[in-house]
Amino acid sequence: MDDVTLSGDLNTVEKDVNTIQNAALETGLHLNPTKCEIIPDNCTIIPNTDAFHNFVRVRRTELTLPGAHVVQGKAQDEAVMHKT
Repeated sequence: MDDVTLSGDLNTVEKDVNTIQNAALETGLHLNPTKCEIIPDNCTIIPNTDAFHNFVRVRRTELTLPGAHVVQGKAQDEAVMHKT
């Protein structure tokens, strides 16, 4: 598996991450936490649990999906500057 997107409240996402990690031997799928991003509404409320330990914290205004900005803000400004 190349990419996966999980969405929901933090408890649901944490359970989903744990499910993927616990099924790794059975499925052969492994998460690379250093490439995983967590994009909450508020970065200060992310629990420091094993599930999110090495995840990269990304502010919504800096969020891009394959080079395209998602919301207005810094990422949008940088994408426009890159294109021009």
